[in-house]
Amino acid sequence: MHPKTPKMILSVLCLLCLLNTERVIASSQKESPINFIIFVADDMAWDDSGPYGNTSVRTPNLDRLAAEGMRFDQAYLTCSSCSPSRCSMLTGRYPHNTGAGELHLPLPGDQLMLTSPLKSAGYWTAAVGKWHLGDAVSDQVDFRKASKPEQMGEAWVSAIQSRPKDKPFFLWAAHSDPHRGYSPGAVDPPHDPNSVIVPPFLPDTPLVREDIALYYDEVSRFDKHIGMVLSELDQQNLSDSTMILVISDNGRPFPHCKTMVTVPGVRTPFIVRLPGHVAPGSINKQLVSTVDIAPTVLDLAGVAAPESLQGKSFRPTLMNVDTKHRQHAFAEHNWHDYRALERAVYDNRFCYIRNWLPNTPATPPADAVNSVTYREMQRLYDEGRLTAEQQSCMVIPRAEEYLFDTHNDPNCLINLAGEPSVKSHLLRLRSVLEQWQVDTNDVNLAEENLTPDGFDRVTGTRMIDSSHPKIPRKKRVRNSGK
Repeated sequence: MHPKTPKMILSVLCLLCLLNTERVIASSQKESPINFIIFVADDMAWDDSGPYGNTSVRTPNLDRLAAEGMRFDQAYLTCSSCSPSRCSMLTGRYPHNTGAGELHLPLPGDQLMLTSPLKSAGYWTAAVGKWHLGDAVSDQVDFRKASKPEQMGEAWVSAIQSRPKDKPFFLWAAHSDPHRGYSPGAVDPPHDPNSVIVPPFLPDTPLVREDIALYYDEVSRFDKHIGMVLSELDQQNLSDSTMILVISDNGRPFPHCKTMVTVPGVRTPFIVRLPGHVAPGSINKQLVSTVDIAPTVLDLAGVAAPESLQGKSFRPTLMNVDTKHRQHAFAEHNWHDYRALERAVYDNRFCYIRNWLPNTPATPPADAVNSVTYREMQRLYDEGRLTAEQQSCMVIPRAEEYLFDTHNDPNCLINLAGEPSVKSHLLRLRSVLEQWQVDTNDVNLAEENLTPDGFDRVTGTRMIDSSHPKIPRKKRVRNSGK
């Protein structure tokens, strides 16, 4: 035997052992795919929780997720309108490209949601809570169930308990909190109106504070129900293998927020927990968009992304907060109770907005028009006691272009569009927005083709028979007593 033969045999054995170990690790990774839960709040502001600095509202479970995961500080919705926003998230497409870019329009059956490729890859998919997508795409999830807001936590837990245990899962956990209307009793104890934070664009009166306190109560109930799911994941030893994302579909249901394409309307809470992948307690300053959610989930699941997706996976910046993700995020305002046409583009500093209806006021959605807060604002406006910022949603004409410094003016109250010192930023972002409209076929928009108002702008009274002017009125079926 050659004197080197034993060493050669030993080397070959070591190499085979190493290769076998790698195969075992790879096999183990394949056998342990990532589960996904996306918690969606209904009308929750990005900064109304503990992780984003509001300690007046009780959100211990969001605090926990932020401590155990990553908080994104520059995450933007594609619009501040319930159903278009949700359709955009699940398809990875911009609202005007989904066929459901206006409130209440159903998502067409030819639109592919991220759940379809997940199902094909062996995932069990569920949507529990608010659906708001229409019936044409309901077959793209394995399980769908509605729930009353006060029972949402139990419904989410039940879905996780009854899931097929031999499959990874995706759960779209969509709450209806903190959507209006409000009534006392959502949480015990309730929030103290004297302790709430009143944004500068709202008048600080006792009635407004009471309204905000009730909104806080429902934010806190949303948080409580998330906690119920976290406990269930711990009990089933699923916490380490489950990615959790907490987001909102649009801004708080108050004037100057919901339906607006400014920061209070489209910046969203965005908290991700994924043990072993995301550094605990990390803060991410990169720009992300909710159109990126679908490609990211598919990327983490190891599933090929369909060509229909318009977003991009933010997986690299999940692993390293210094990794750049995108230069710009885009948002749009289409019909939501009222006629509208606005587009916005964000970079890491500025927000540029193009408004095609300068002679139409920035009326908040009908539920906000019918709120205690708006009634207070109308009273104070008639008395000449609202500041210019507080009455901006009531007056016309409005500007055709806006430029806001989101670092120094996060509430977007000071329009810098006419300032020479920032003209280069305005021209640059105007060009970026125009190119995005061309690239996404958001062109040839004509005012005369816009969907008309569905509610009175002063009283909030409904003026249409259905939820949207283009949706036929449903025939009422008389109860025959059978």
